[in-house]
Amino acid sequence: MSFTSSLVAVANMIDPQLSYWSVLLTSGREWSEHHMIPTMRKGQAGVRQLDWGDDIVSTGDIHRVKEIRLHCPDGRTATLEIADGMEPFQFKTKSLDMIGAGGNSLEYQVIGRVIDKVSGRCECFIWDYKPKPGEPNLVAYKSTIYHFGGWRDTVTPIGALGLHVQGFRL
Repeated sequence: MSFTSSLVAVANMIDPQLSYWSVLLTSGREWSEHHMIPTMRKGQAGVRQLDWGDDIVSTGDIHRVKEIRLHCPDGRTATLEIADGMEPFQFKTKSLDMIGAGGNSLEYQVIGRVIDKVSGRCECFIWDYKPKPGEPNLVAYKSTIYHFGGWRDTVTPIGALGLHVQGFRL
């Protein structure tokens, strides 16, 4: 990671216009997307933002999540408690504003928990950056991880979530 990409990570971390996730582990430790950690790749120095897949799923911390939170740009925090047998997850989607312009924009960020492993039923909170006029940015939504739908008619249904990527044990 270069010095420049470290600066981008720091800028993303402190942007008040962006939502972010955090988790409380059964050990009492808290992690969030705003935590900066050193890069460990040979020949690269710098820091990066904590990553769900690289740092929560791959370390096994995914199975020690007691609570997952979505911190919203408007100051609200949506919280889901994770009981035994539930699986937490998080994802977000960005789009390219204009080819060649270099601008990426977030479409939405989702936190959720699987409440029935057989059917894949899940409960979620979504921060929608581009809601329809008059609709809220923060949405409570129920779906299934096998056929995740769209919470408004202008969102393309997501379909099946990457079970391995999310660290699910179903």
